[in-house]
Amino acid sequence: MNYIWCGERSQKNTTLKFTLNIKTACDTLVVCAADFFRVFADGEFISYGPERTAAGYARKREITLPKGVKKIEIYVTAYNFSCFGCDLQQPYFAAEVLQGNKVVAESADFKCVEQSCRKREVPKYSTQRGFTEVYDLTDARETELVPYAVDAPKILDGNGDTATYEVKYFEFVEKYNKKPLDGEFKQLWWEKNEKRGFPFGIIDVKKDYFDKTENYPCIEYELSSEKTGFLQIELNAEEETEIFATFEEIKPDGKWLFRRTACNDFVNWKLPKGKTKVISAEPYAMKYLRIYYAGKAEFNPSLVLLENGNADCVQATGNESFVKVFEAAKNSFKQNAVDVFTDCPGRERAGWLCDSYFTGIAERLFTGKNDIEKRFLENFILANTPEIPKGMLPMCFPSEHNLNSYIPNWAMWFVVELYEYFVRTGDKELIDKAKDKVFNLLSFFEKYLNEYGLLENLESWVFIEWSICNDKEYVKGVNYPSNMMYAHMLETVDKLYGCVECKAKAQKIRKQIIKLSYDGKFFADNSVRVDGELRRCDEHLSETCQYYALFTGILPDKEFADRMRDEFGPLRKDGDYPDIGRSNMFIGNYLRFFWLCEIGEYDRVINESLKYFAAMAEKTGTLWEHDRPSASCNHGFTSVAAVLLLKCALGYKTVQNGKPVFDKDFKPQKDYGITVSFDYGKECRGA
Repeated sequence: MNYIWCGERSQKNTTLKFTLNIKTACDTLVVCAADFFRVFADGEFISYGPERTAAGYARKREITLPKGVKKIEIYVTAYNFSCFGCDLQQPYFAAEVLQGNKVVAESADFKCVEQSCRKREVPKYSTQRGFTEVYDLTDARETELVPYAVDAPKILDGNGDTATYEVKYFEFVEKYNKKPLDGEFKQLWWEKNEKRGFPFGIIDVKKDYFDKTENYPCIEYELSSEKTGFLQIELNAEEETEIFATFEEIKPDGKWLFRRTACNDFVNWKLPKGKTKVISAEPYAMKYLRIYYAGKAEFNPSLVLLENGNADCVQATGNESFVKVFEAAKNSFKQNAVDVFTDCPGRERAGWLCDSYFTGIAERLFTGKNDIEKRFLENFILANTPEIPKGMLPMCFPSEHNLNSYIPNWAMWFVVELYEYFVRTGDKELIDKAKDKVFNLLSFFEKYLNEYGLLENLESWVFIEWSICNDKEYVKGVNYPSNMMYAHMLETVDKLYGCVECKAKAQKIRKQIIKLSYDGKFFADNSVRVDGELRRCDEHLSETCQYYALFTGILPDKEFADRMRDEFGPLRKDGDYPDIGRSNMFIGNYLRFFWLCEIGEYDRVINESLKYFAAMAEKTGTLWEHDRPSASCNHGFTSVAAVLLLKCALGYKTVQNGKPVFDKDFKPQKDYGITVSFDYGKECRGA
C-alpha cells in the first residue's frame, strides 16, 4: 500500500475527503488511515475506523464492498491535538481496491479535497476527545489537494470491523415553540487550559452556540435505551435552516443539564433549502435528543449504531429484574468493546487500564473469545510514552498524556489482567512480549519503597476509586489499598514469570499491612510521617479499603470477613458506620461482589446487584460509572455484572472452545426463574 497525505500535515482539526470513481468490478476495499476515518459506498455509510493502536503502527481495515459499487468516499479526520482517544501522530491515508487478489486501484487513484463546510476553529468536544462538529453546508467549496508520500506505519494484525451499523430511529416526544436547556450554563474547568482546551484562542461556547438557541423552536426525541453511534438527520427544509442538535444520556430529576459531563454535547449544522441527509463524523452516546432550529424544516433523526455486533452470543430470559440488569450489562459491553475496551463510549472513548480487567472477563462471556482484550493489551506493550516517567505505563492508551499524568495503581492492574488473560486464552506469546514492560515497572516502583518494604509517597494521580478513599488526605504517605494491589501484582509476576523473589516480597508486604493498618476491626486507608515516624491515620477509614484487602487476599481474621459480609455493601443504611466512607460503583462495590462470589455468597451477590443496579437499568438500559448520574451512564467495566449474575445463579465459570463451562459442584441457593442460551455452544441451561 502507498501511504500519502495532502495539504499541511500538522494542521489541527482537519478532515480530508478521498474519492474514487470505480470503473471496473471490485469486491474489497483495504484502508489504513489516521486519526479516524469513515467509509461510504455510493453514499451509504459502511465502516468506521481505525482499530486504534500505538503511533507508528496500524491495523488495516478490510471491507467487503457492495456489489456493483460505483463510488467510494473516505473521510479522514486528523486532530493533531493531544487527547485520550488516540495516540498523537501525524496523519496518513492508504487504500487498495481489489477484485479477488488483483489490485484495481490504490491510494494515488483517489481524488483528495478539503471541504470548507466543516469548520476547523471550533471548541473541543471534551478534554479527552477531539473537536466539536460544526458545519455550514451552504458553503460547499472544495479545494483539491496534491498528494505526497509519507512514511508507512508498521502493520499489525487486527480483528476487523466488529460493528454492524444498524440504524436506530428516534421516537418523537414533543415539539416546543421555545425550550431552553435546564439549569445554569456549566463552565468547564478544562476550557481555557492551553494543553487541554482551545488551540484556536478562547471560544465562547455560551455566546457563540448556546445563547442563540434560547429563541429557537425545539423538537425532542428519545430512544428506548442509551445507544452509541453516529447522529444522522434526514430533513426537508423549506428554507435555509440551522440545526443545533444536542444530546444526553439521562435527565436527572427530569431536567436536561447541558454539559452535565463536561462535554459540549451538540452538533451544529447550517443547511441549504431542500432535502438533505447529514451524519456526524464521530460517534456519541445518547438516549435523548433535542433539535433546536432556525428556519422551516421537517426532521427524521436516527443513530447509526457503533456497537459490537459479535456480542449477542448469550441471551437471558425469565425473571424480569434479573434480565433487565443482565441486558444493561450487555448493552454497556457492546458500546464499549468495538476496537479496544473503552471506559465510556461518549465523553472519552479511552482505553483505560483497571476498567479493562473487568471488561475482559465480560468479553469471554459475550463473545466466547478475548480478541479485543488481546489487541488492547498489545497496545500497552507497544506504547512509547516519553511524556511519563520511564518504566511507568500510561493510564489509558492509545492516547497522549500532555499533562504528564499517570496512575501508578493502574499499571498494577495491567499485570494482574495479563495473568487473567493468560488463564482465559493460554496465549503465552503475548505474555512473553509483555515481560520487559512488567519488569521495567517493578524497577520503577523500587524507588518508592520505605523501610517497611511498602510504597510511600507515590506520585502523579494515585487513584483508588470514586469515593472519599481518593481524597488527597487518604492517599498520601503510605496508601494501603495501593500497597495491597502492589502485593497482588508481585504475586502475579511470580505466576507469570516464575519470580520467587516477587512472591516473597508480596508475603512480607501483606504482613506489614496487617501490622500497620489493621486495628482489629478495620484497615486504615493510610499512614503518614509524624516526627519521622509512620503513624496510622485512625480517622481515615473507607469501605473500599476493606474490599481491596479482601480482593487481594489479605484476611486478618474471620470476624473481619463476617463484618464486611453482613454489615456493609451498597445496601448499607446511611446511619450504619457513619465514620467509614461508603464505596462507589467504580470499583469498591465490584470488588465486594467478586469477593462474595469467591466465598460462595451467591444469593447475596444477586440480591445486592439487582437492587443496586435496578434504577440504572430502568433509566438508561446501561450501567453507570457512579451510583448516581453525575458522570458517564454507560461504562465498560460494569458489563462484568452479567458474569457475576450467571456465576451466582448458574455456576458459570468461563468459555472454552466455543462452549460455556459450569462448575459441576455448583448448588444454586435459590431458583431465580431464568433461562440462558449460549449460541456459541448451542447449549441452554436454566435455573
